[in-house]
Amino acid sequence: MLESELHALHRDLRTVAKAYVSRLENDLLVCIAALGSHGPIEQLPRELLHEIRDLTIIVRNRKLKPEKGRRKDLRKIDSLIVDLASTIGHKN
Repeated sequence: MLESELHALHRDLRTVAKAYVSRLENDLLVCIAALGSHGPIEQLPRELLHEIRDLTIIVRNRKLKPEKGRRKDLRKIDSLIVDLASTIGHKN
């Protein structure tokens, strides 16, 4: 009985992980598309340029160890994408 429940848990884990990664990837793609829709960089307001610079620094300075497969890294990525989506989405 436990073995069948463990198999069911394994299927649930795979389903949840796929949906979670899919949501994060979609949010990230929305951010990328939003950045591309602003037009030439010369025409962007100074405030938006500062925010883009700040976000670039935050993304660049992320500290991850993907090879370890830690929840801590997933939380960092999730938090970063949520911050990006809320900031970039707020401007659109």
